[in-house]
Amino acid sequence: MNEHVRRIDVAPALAPDELHRPRRVVFLGTAHDNGGSSVLAGNLARAMRAQGYDVEEWYLFSSPADPEHAQVFSGAGRSSSPLQLARLFWRVVHELRARKPDVVIGLQPLSNLVVGAAGRLAGIPKRIATLHNPAGEFRPSLMRLDRICGSLGLYTQVVACSASVAETFRHNGARYCDRLAVIRNGHAPPAVVERRQARAELGLPLEGVLLGQIGRISAQKNQDFSVSLLPGIAGAQLVLAGSGPDEAAVKARIAAQGLSDRVHLRSAIDHSRIGAFYSCVDLVLFPSRFEGLSLAAIEAVHAGVPLLCSDIPSFRELFASRPLLTSTLLLPLSDRNAWLARIHTLFDDALLRKEIVAELKALSPSYTFERMTHDYVRLIEAA
Repeated sequence: MNEHVRRIDVAPALAPDELHRPRRVVFLGTAHDNGGSSVLAGNLARAMRAQGYDVEEWYLFSSPADPEHAQVFSGAGRSSSPLQLARLFWRVVHELRARKPDVVIGLQPLSNLVVGAAGRLAGIPKRIATLHNPAGEFRPSLMRLDRICGSLGLYTQVVACSASVAETFRHNGARYCDRLAVIRNGHAPPAVVERRQARAELGLPLEGVLLGQIGRISAQKNQDFSVSLLPGIAGAQLVLAGSGPDEAAVKARIAAQGLSDRVHLRSAIDHSRIGAFYSCVDLVLFPSRFEGLSLAAIEAVHAGVPLLCSDIPSFRELFASRPLLTSTLLLPLSDRNAWLARIHTLFDDALLRKEIVAELKALSPSYTFERMTHDYVRLIEAA
């Protein structure tokens, strides 16, 4: 990692007299798209409220997934109109001046820019930008503005969700990286249930091998790759949990390959029932083209379900402390045959599967939601 990028390490919990409550905190997102940053912010907000913080969730644009309690500035969909963006900007400035939060935290590239500039104009003392994907996956124009905001100090802090994401921003220079720290994503363990019960709950076959993929149906998550594996795994079925912009194209591919009776599509599962997904599958597939640090993959680790992942930096980071997981669960997307061979191995070699499950159990404590929440609280409370 670049020498300017620092890491926030896990430390003992803060004693009550070390916290200066109540703190007023605002999370500002571009739109709630059920993606990792929005889910993470909602979970953090609930946890921080339970600790006595006054926390609000704001979004610039509305979406079907808007939380009931969130403040949304525009009832229309996302817009790149300069006039509308200017109006939204000044509405945020006005609202920040009225609410006077101690901290405002951005969730996505556009909302990060608003946090930095509007927060500065409104006199908000702590303005935190968060980075949830590699720099190269965002629009270059937004990244140029992000670099300016960080270098000029409009952000008082920049937080990357993983070391691999932080590394992609090192080209922004020393003044930006001096404000850049890593708080690794963490997630709560899913509530697992008995396998047949889970399959019945989701309307899936009660018997047989079931592969699964969960996440937004999009080019990033690469569900097409999972579908392409199915003809090479005799008798297996696949459940795709999620929705998104590529849903129609994925459905068309399934039909074209004659796999409609072997692929089961389930729309986004409410988080209170997400444990049923991990309980019913034998193997979770993550053929992502890129990730920050996947919350779904962390859930699979907590559930102790073997997961086969694309060999990209974020998944290498996830498994870095466990050589067996690195050597068995990471594969290049360019080699479909390697994926098929590894899937067969994971089902045929009971001892290897047992060792993998044990390694996942040992890895799980490194990615707890409590650890991540504690690190964000430390960041907010720091002088």
